[in-house]
Amino acid sequence: MKKLLQYNFLILIFASLSAFFFPGCTSTWQWVRRGTKVDSLEFAVHRLDSLSNAQSQLLVEMNADVLTEMENLRQDVGQLSAKMDDNQDNLNRVYQRFESPRTATNKTDTSSTQSSVPTDPDQLYNTAYLDYTRADYDVAIEGFKRYIKYFPDTELSDNAQYWIGECYYSKKMYPDAVLEFEKVTINYPQGNKVVSSFYKMGLAYESMDEVKKAKEYYKRVFDNYPNAPEAKLARERYNSLP
Repeated sequence: MKKLLQYNFLILIFASLSAFFFPGCTSTWQWVRRGTKVDSLEFAVHRLDSLSNAQSQLLVEMNADVLTEMENLRQDVGQLSAKMDDNQDNLNRVYQRFESPRTATNKTDTSSTQSSVPTDPDQLYNTAYLDYTRADYDVAIEGFKRYIKYFPDTELSDNAQYWIGECYYSKKMYPDAVLEFEKVTINYPQGNKVVSSFYKMGLAYESMDEVKKAKEYYKRVFDNYPNAPEAKLARERYNSLP
């Protein structure tokens, strides 16, 4: 019993001395606890920053892949757009044929006086275009050239010239493609394939690593034809080149 009283007395003295000599002890422990929490928060923030940086890097890599795919899609869309325009031209020609059919007499006269000349320009053009869609480019080129030879001034003459260029471009014969596209702009300056020809000349020169010439034709497109569908594509190609 005496020892217990002595022990309690010592505790009371120690507590009194602590309160007297270390009056801020409680506050000190509170600051220690707060400092520990701050360190934990700083670690969490640092961890979040690391995760954010990793996500940003991943997004950059994903964006690069997406941009590449988008550019490929843009070129495919441009190609499909040109084909749709051409199909629309074909439909217009068909409608005109039904509205103003040729007489049997005229056909007979043409056949008798020019037996070696095709009598149906639409059939000749459509056959050549079908060969193009089948990737039979050499046959298509001959068909389109024959069309231009015998029907040089129809609504589809500039289209035929343009598709000759597309055939060479598809064969990766880029110098020949440039020459044929250039014929579109020279021989049919008012046709609907001029802008597409300038744009495809830019792509051909870019494929030949002639960056300066490629940028020249891209710039011609978006400067002179800002409202054309090819203008946006041309500007993007121009900006992507050094």
